[in-house]
Order: sequence, then structure tokens, then C-alpha cells
Amino acid sequence: MTTQNGKWKRYIVKGLTVLLILTVCLTVLQWFIIKELFGFGADMVKDALIRQAHEGVDRHDIEATFDRVKTAGMQLPFSFLAGKISLRKIQVVGRYAIEANDDEVWDANEINTLLRMMDASVGVKADTQ
Repeated sequence: MTTQNGKWKRYIVKGLTVLLILTVCLTVLQWFIIKELFGFGADMVKDALIRQAHEGVDRHDIEATFDRVKTAGMQLPFSFLAGKISLRKIQVVGRYAIEANDDEVWDANEINTLLRMMDASVGVKADTQ
């Protein structure tokens, strides 16, 4: 009877080992997919804002802000753990962007506010000029 129990334990350990390896592989795959989707979304919004930007908005500021956010987002979860990015602030930025673009038109004040909020989410202080 003890040899029967030993065989079952070995099968269970082998099965759990295979499941652990599959879980780790899927986690790594999900991490890369999330990073790529984050980068793709940031590039899409950046391009849309640059196309719709008015005279009162510096296109270089849009590119610089989105590059900072994209860099911090690509370093997730380490940037979150190190405090370089605030996911709560990113969520607030997303809500503001949806509400500000409700009329499907961005004005210069809305874009500048969005850029300041995004900079704050990655820890960049606003320039006081």
C-alpha cells in the first residue's frame, strides 16, 4: 500500500510542477502583452493629440510627456513598486481625457491640463513660469 501512495504523490508533484511552469510562462506572456498594449495605446493617443493640437499647445511638450509616461509604463511593475508611476493618477487622467473629449474636440486648455496631469502621474513637477 505504501508503494501505491508513493506513486500517487510523485504523479501529483509532477502534475503540480507542470502547472507551475505553465503558470509562470503565461504570466510572462501576459506581462509582455500588457506592455505592448500600453505602448500602443500611448502612441495612439499621442498621435491623436498632436493632430488635434491648437496653436496654444507645444507639440514637443505632447511628445515629451507621452514619452515619459510610456517609458514609466514599459517598466511596470517595477516603476510602480519604486513609486515612479501612480496608477491611481493614470486612472484619473483617463477619466479626464474621456470627459474632456466628450465633444470630440480638444481645446488648448484641455490638452495642457491633460499633459500636466500625465506629468504628475509619473512624478514630473510642473514648470512654474
